[in-house]
Amino acid sequence: MRSKMISQHNFKMPFKYIAYLSIAALLFGGCTKDDNEDTPEDDLSNTTWIATMTDDNPGTNPPAAPGINVIYYPWRDCHMDDSFIFLKDRLTINDNGTLCENGIDLVLNTKNQNYFYDVATKKLTLGSGNEIVVLDVFELTKNSLKLGVPLSPSTNYNYMLFLFKRK
Repeated sequence: MRSKMISQHNFKMPFKYIAYLSIAALLFGGCTKDDNEDTPEDDLSNTTWIATMTDDNPGTNPPAAPGINVIYYPWRDCHMDDSFIFLKDRLTINDNGTLCENGIDLVLNTKNQNYFYDVATKKLTLGSGNEIVVLDVFELTKNSLKLGVPLSPSTNYNYMLFLFKRK
């Protein structure tokens, strides 16, 4: 009789341990780091971006409402190899040897300038003193940066959007 109990006990023990190991494997196997590019970031420092003409996520544009229109900044070919380097508190624009005839144009017209990114308000301030421009940060993820500047109502557009991808 005793030998029968021992064999039943030994038979049940492995299933019990297999069940515990399976549960542990499911729990810990499901805990992987998510490297999804859509995960919002909150820091621009030590990042480098290049211009792009492709909006991979139009859902992050300003809220669609009657009368809200956006236009994408028309990057020229000479801009497409530029590197936009955000250091701790300084934005440096490296043209990588390809000069544009009229410089960077509009908002990004200085190659080396101060910047401040306010995570709470999602505002990026470029420049200093009387030479400042404030842009809205509509998207900042691992691989995408979308900035917007309000436009005059006379243009028929509410925002101009600048698109970047991680270099």
